[in-house]
Order: sequence, then structure tokens, then C-alpha cells
Amino acid sequence: MIEPQAHLNKTDYFHGILSRNSQMHRLFEKIHKAAQTSASIYISGETGVGKELVARAIHAESPRAKQPFVAVNVATLSSELVESQLFGYKKGAFTGALHNRAGLLQTAKQGTFFLDEIACLTPSTQAKLLRVLQECQYYPVGDTNPKDFTASVISASNLSLRDAIEQNQFREDLRYRLEVIPLRVPPLRDRKEDILLLFKHFLERASGSNDWVISKTLESKLVHYHWPGNIRELGNCAKFAAAMAVNRRLQLSDLPETMQPTPEFPINKKAPFLNAETISKALISYRGNRTEAAQSLGISRMTLWRKMKIHDLI
Repeated sequence: MIEPQAHLNKTDYFHGILSRNSQMHRLFEKIHKAAQTSASIYISGETGVGKELVARAIHAESPRAKQPFVAVNVATLSSELVESQLFGYKKGAFTGALHNRAGLLQTAKQGTFFLDEIACLTPSTQAKLLRVLQECQYYPVGDTNPKDFTASVISASNLSLRDAIEQNQFREDLRYRLEVIPLRVPPLRDRKEDILLLFKHFLERASGSNDWVISKTLESKLVHYHWPGNIRELGNCAKFAAAMAVNRRLQLSDLPETMQPTPEFPINKKAPFLNAETISKALISYRGNRTEAAQSLGISRMTLWRKMKIHDLI
């Protein structure tokens, strides 16, 4: 879990989530309100945005905070054993069932049950989960006596449930049961003010030090990068950079190769006006090589240096 840092405002830190983004702050408010109810909550968002962190924040804000938080990634469950893993089983229910075993639903008690990648549930299990939500009861495999289900349910997916329904891969009635309160986590590319904040945090966590010096060119690259893997990718990037850096000084060349673009910046011998964005793009295209960047812009290396100083890129 992310720990709060001394320089952060209280609104920047919310149950393990760091953000200075207004969309995220509105999400924090929604989490607080949604957590006070027993209604099912559905979290949508791209892979790597931190959906489980949001689920844990909901649990922490709820009256169930002292009860268990049970998280299960549906995509990792064995299709043959998914029902026995979720519902448990009775002794003798199948070959190898030598004793009664509690399922994950029972483990959640009166706490929170979080189902990640919910769209991956098999049709048979979808039907049984729908029954659980409707009746607040379930049957362990091989048992004719129902058990009460009292936990709050949170589900999440990086896939569109509506698309899955149109493709006959997900039950529409189950979606309505799960998506009583929908919450969306914005992608990192829409939270640009959080990128450097999180990158520096991950650097500190990877190295145990906060005395990093990051070049302006590298900062520009981080902020303008698309981040298809979102916060998970950013965390891995910071770990890589921390391992590659010399004397805790980070340059563009310290980023992973997947973030090192091939030179695509067009040579412009008549560049009369060079703003900060144009210079940054040239430097990024040539991996921080000032000589090649200057040549692509049609100026001398010294002129490039002066322009970088004017625009605070050094």
C-alpha cells in the first residue's frame, strides 16, 4: 500500500491512493458515499489503473472495515474448480473431497467480497452468483443445506460488460445486480498531474531514498507518454530507471527500451520559432542527444542549449 508523504495535502492521499487529479478527488467522494451502503458496486477501468486499490478503499471507508476483505481474480480460477473455490464443498461431494471445505464466499463473513475480472466467469457460475445476490444464500458443492451470504459485493473488469452481453458472454440480469453503483477509474494519461508524483513515489519505494534528480527532458517524456499499462507500467518503469541510474541522477536514456522512440522528428532548417513543446519532442525523439536534436531543428548545439535554458528544460 502507498504511504502518505509529508509534502502531500490530505486530499492527495486516500486509503493508499495518491492523486492530485480533480477526477480522482471526485471519485474519492463517491467512494465515501457508496461505502456507506450495502449496494453492489462495480468498478470499471483499464488494466493497471488500480481497481483493487479502489475496492480496498471502499472497504476501508465502510462500516465493514474491521471485517475481512476477500479479493479473487476470476481469470486465475480453474474453470473446473471455480464453483468449489467460491462456494466450498461438502465431504464426499467429489473424488478427493475428504472433508468439508469453506469457500471464498464464506471466508468473507460480514466483510467485503471483491471479484476482479468478473467478465471471465463461466455461464454456469454466473447463474449461481446471480442466485447468491438475489437470495443472499448459496449452496456448497454437494450440500443441500444453504449457507447465508452477508458480505458486501464489489466487482470489477477492464472489459465492457455491455459488450460481453451483446456477445452472449455475460448475463444482463447479473450485470444489473452487480452494477447498482458504477464507479470508473480514469486512465493515467488523463491524470497528468499524478504522473511525476507517482513516479517519484515509486522511485523512493524502489531505492529507499528521496534524493533523486530527474532531468527536465525525462520529466517531459513521462508526462507526454501514453502509459497503456497505466500505474502498473509506471511503477515498473520507475523500478527499471532506479536500477539503471548513476548517482541517483535520471536521464532519458535510463528509461526502458520500450519507451525509447526511434528518431522521427523531421529536420527543419528554417525553424524560426522553437517553443518548449517543440524542443522537448525533438529531445525525446533523439533520446536526449542534444547534437542530433539540434541538427533536426536546424540550429546549433549552443543555440539549443540557450533555448533549453530559456524554457527551463535543463
